[in-house]
Amino acid sequence: MKKKLSKKAIEVINEIKKETGNSPDIIIKTIPYFNHYIYVIFNEMVSNRTTINDFILEYFESDRKTPYKKDEIIKNIKAKLPVHKINIIDNYDELLYLLLSGFTIILTDGNDQALAIETKEKLNSGIQESKAETIIKGPKDALTENYQTNIGLIRKKLKTESLWLKEVTVGTRSKNKVGIMYINDIADIDLVNYIVDKIKDIEIDSIPDSNYIMEMISENKNNVFPDYISTERPDLVSEHLLEGKIAIIVENSQYAVIIPAVLIDFLHSPGDYYQKSINVNYTRIIRFLAIIITLLTPAIYIAITTHNHEAIPEKLLISFAAQRDGVPFPTIVEAMLMLITFEILKESDLRIPQTLGSALSIVGALVLGDAAVQAGIVSPIMVIVIAITAITGLIVSYIEMIHGLRWWRILFIIAAASLGIIGIFLISIFLIINLTSIKSFGIPYLSPIAPLNISNLNNSIFITRKRELLKRNVLTAKKNIYRSRGED
Repeated sequence: MKKKLSKKAIEVINEIKKETGNSPDIIIKTIPYFNHYIYVIFNEMVSNRTTINDFILEYFESDRKTPYKKDEIIKNIKAKLPVHKINIIDNYDELLYLLLSGFTIILTDGNDQALAIETKEKLNSGIQESKAETIIKGPKDALTENYQTNIGLIRKKLKTESLWLKEVTVGTRSKNKVGIMYINDIADIDLVNYIVDKIKDIEIDSIPDSNYIMEMISENKNNVFPDYISTERPDLVSEHLLEGKIAIIVENSQYAVIIPAVLIDFLHSPGDYYQKSINVNYTRIIRFLAIIITLLTPAIYIAITTHNHEAIPEKLLISFAAQRDGVPFPTIVEAMLMLITFEILKESDLRIPQTLGSALSIVGALVLGDAAVQAGIVSPIMVIVIAITAITGLIVSYIEMIHGLRWWRILFIIAAASLGIIGIFLISIFLIINLTSIKSFGIPYLSPIAPLNISNLNNSIFITRKRELLKRNVLTAKKNIYRSRGED
């Protein structure tokens, strides 16, 4: 049974504030209308303010002298208001849905009905495709540097009154708005309050980007692995919000931050949920193998050519030795020289204009690589090893995770050059110890694998069929664990 609207406008307004958490983007304007008051309510993030000002507020300014009885106001406004689509609503469910969809609500005392006028903002205009997180199938829109637009893009995907927004102003000089978004009946409210308090305590003159916020509030500042997701995709933000996580939106930044985040989140792709699960599972296997390859390939090659000759067939060992004949540097120096060269080329490719990028790639990959082999500075097999390492290292789209893997790759190389295969095993143990010691705002970094949580394994390494994804992540969702109403 849908709850009917009260005849007292103030009671309806209080109910709206209660259901939306007194969200700062819900605007309520009180307008004198003859001997009554009209209440105009809209969500500024998803509503077109020009339409509201020119066609609704302007109308009330010009027509406020017309006398109406209380029970006739709604009917007369509907008849005379110069807009094309007006709905009459009488219950809170419909009111909240339309309000969060971009409609403007008109209330007055003495009526148990309200008007909902379509004033949707066209959030598709000026929205560009995501460049850093490209997918083959799925939504293409990306966040922008406009704070209101970013909030609107997320609200466009989640039209629920439970999506609450808290705002904090950070920066003594820049005075950036920082929005903390969460779903009130799913997220951990204690964690939300903790994050809000941490952000309020930030004392700095300017916040140019959302990552500055995380540098201030992160609990793992000295660890190379990130404990938050930085994304420009509103669909990914909405998916994580439905899992009980928290999104942080910063004014003038086109990247949203999602917390908490665990290791498995960085190995997933936003496009995983827009394809058949059996195909996605194959892709995920390739992705996990690529992570292992980019970490271990140079180290294993150095170990077997320096210390553990018995680990490979004799003919292959002879082939490696023949290719290294004439190379003046030890294997580790050769590997580090090639890795540093690749990192320089990658950074140069990111910094120079796009029109020169392809030319630089051709010169770096073909000319320099071939010239280095011909000059005897590096061996052909080392070029192959570093090329495989570089390509597989780019399979993860999150730059913070790429940088974290880079540091551990170097540690594996040093250990392999010093102790061979034994060194690789030792660093592997240290890596596992490091990962198990990390917590992202109270959530173990290796969950749901360690500690094992069977109920969350349906979307970890493999993804089950979508109809089976009925349960949220129990580590982040504290209420409404089941996504389907038919489940208990």
